Amino acid sequence: MSIDDSGLKDKQEVGAIVDINVNNNHPLIYLSNALPWKELAKLVLPDLKTTTKKRLWWLGRPLRLRVHLGTYILQHLYNITDRQMEYAIKDNAAYQLFCGRNSVKKWHCPDHTKIEEFRSRLNPETQQQLANHFAKIAVKLGFANPEKLDIDSTIQEANMAYPSDIHLLSQLAIKAKKVWEYMQKRFSTFTFEPIKIDLKAIKKQARACYFSRSKDKEEKENLLSDLWVCVFRKVMAVTKRLGILDDYDFKEMPWNIRRLSNQLKDYAHDYFVDVCKFLNNGVIEPTKRLSFHLQEVACFNKNKPNKKYQFGRAFQLGRIAGNFLLVGKNNSVRMNDKHAVEPMIKLHQQLFPKTSSLSTAMDKGYYTKKNASYLRENTGSNIGLQKPSNVKTKNSSDDYTELINRRAGIEPLIGHTKQGGQLGKSRMKYDQTTESAGYASILGFNGRQLIRYLTGKAFLTT
Repeated sequence: MSIDDSGLKDKQEVGAIVDINVNNNHPLIYLSNALPWKELAKLVLPDLKTTTKKRLWWLGRPLRLRVHLGTYILQHLYNITDRQMEYAIKDNAAYQLFCGRNSVKKWHCPDHTKIEEFRSRLNPETQQQLANHFAKIAVKLGFANPEKLDIDSTIQEANMAYPSDIHLLSQLAIKAKKVWEYMQKRFSTFTFEPIKIDLKAIKKQARACYFSRSKDKEEKENLLSDLWVCVFRKVMAVTKRLGILDDYDFKEMPWNIRRLSNQLKDYAHDYFVDVCKFLNNGVIEPTKRLSFHLQEVACFNKNKPNKKYQFGRAFQLGRIAGNFLLVGKNNSVRMNDKHAVEPMIKLHQQLFPKTSSLSTAMDKGYYTKKNASYLRENTGSNIGLQKPSNVKTKNSSDDYTELINRRAGIEPLIGHTKQGGQLGKSRMKYDQTTESAGYASILGFNGRQLIRYLTGKAFLTT
C-alpha cells in the first residue's frame, strides 16, 4: 500500500468557494418535493399575523416563511437545538436546499435567536395541526390508510427535578436569597434589614434529611420539620417585604428577579401550608405544588418497573395504518383515557371526513359502556375496545383478537417518538412550550416516516 502525503503542508484559503453536489435521491430532496408548502404556510400565517408588533404584519423586514418552515421541520426531524440548527444549515448543502435555497429571494441562514422566535410565535394548537397535517399528507400520497385507528396515551415528563419536599424547600430558600440580595442593593429601605439567609446551613439540614439512615419515621419527620421552620422564617420574611413594593418597582426589576419574586408571592405561603398539613396529618394535599416554574404538571403512576412516578402531562395518540401518528389536543394535563375516546374519534373524522369505514382498537383503560356504545354508533361493529376483567361479557372472536394484537403495534411507535423528540422529556421551561414540544415530536416522527416511504424503505401493507 502506498501513501499520498499531499495536502499535509497546505492551508485552506479563507473564503474559498466549493461546489457541493446534492443527489436527486437525497431523502430531504424527496421530502421537500412531496410537502405542500402552501398548505403548511396557511396553517401558520394566522399566528404570524397576530404576533407582530401592533399587528402590522405587512410592515418591516420580510420574514422568509419558506426558510423558517423548513428550519422548523428539520429541527424536529433530527431533534437538535437552535444553535446546532443554525450551524447545521450553514454547513449542510442538503439542509439549505430543504430550507428553500435557490427558490427564496435573498436567501440566508436564520440566526438561532430567530429560529426560537419563529417557533415561539406558533401556538400549541397550530403545532398540533402541523403534526396531524403530515398524517394527512401521507394519506394523500397513498402511504397510510385512515380506515384503521389505534389509540393509546403516553406521558411527557416535564423539565423539572423530582418534587420532594426537601428539594422544593431548598429551592424556595435559594429564590428568596437571590431576591433579597437584589432588594438590598436596589432599595435603600432594606439595606440594614436584619435578614440573613444562610444557604450553607439550610443545605446542610437538607442533606441531613435526605441522607438520614434512621428507619424511625418520627425522627425523619422531625428533621423535615426543622428544615421547614428554618426556611419558613426566612422566606416569609422576604415575602412580607415584597408586599411593600408597588407595581412600578416590579416593572423595574430584571426579568429573572421579577419572576422569582412572583413565585414567592404567589406560591410560597400555600406551599408551606400544604407541607405543614402533611407533617401533621401524613396526607398529601391534592393542591400541593410539584414545581414553582411550571403550573401544568401532574403525577402519574403507571406501575412501570423503572419509573414508578412520572411528573408531566399526558398526550393522546392515534395510529393509522402505515404507522403514522395523530395527536389529540391537550384539554387537561391528565387527559383521562375514558374521556378521550370521543375527542379522538372526532379528530379523526375532522382530518379524514371521506373515510367510509373505521376499525378502532384501544386498551382496557378506555373502556366504559358509554364509550362502547359511542364507538358502535360512530365507527361500526369492528371495535377492539378491550374489556377489564370485572366485565362479564367478553368477546373472544378472531376479529377481536386480531384487533387487540394490532393495537399493540402503537407501543413501539411511541417509543420511537420519545427517542427522537421531546415527547419523552421536554427541554422547555414553560407550560406552553412544553406542550408544543410534545406536538412537534409527533411532527418529527411523521416526517421521518414520510422519508422512509419516499425513499422506498417502507411500504403500506393491508
